[in-house]
Amino acid sequence: MDIKPNLENPERIQLLRQFDAGQYLKKLRNKRTLATVCKQIGVSTAYLSDIERGKMPSDRFMGVLGQFYEIDEDELFRLWGKVPMLAKDEIQNNTTLQRTLREISKNTKLTDEKKAELYDEIYKTYLRFAEELAQENEDGGE
Repeated sequence: MDIKPNLENPERIQLLRQFDAGQYLKKLRNKRTLATVCKQIGVSTAYLSDIERGKMPSDRFMGVLGQFYEIDEDELFRLWGKVPMLAKDEIQNNTTLQRTLREISKNTKLTDEKKAELYDEIYKTYLRFAEELAQENEDGGE
């Protein structure tokens, strides 16, 4: 009897993702001891050890890890297969954003590549908007 792991099981996929993310953190720790890193970031060795073995860290702690290891916090969220709480809150509280994401998801003419382009354009638009707002604030503060 040939028993194959069920890779279609979402819970199993998530557990594997968390394990891989923990192993990635362990590699980032490099030659530093667990105790050394824990002392520097202010957590117990048991907590960080659990995370390196695949336990899901809190959103706040992902930020701490990102800062400590000098990596993009968003990358850590992606590795763990998690959406940051700030993003969840924004989606939950903004019906226009919900509607926009729903329409993009339902549009069968948009390939994954085109969706990525669209999201990139949305992000660029936000950056321009934020820059203009910052400039207005600077000009108004003179």
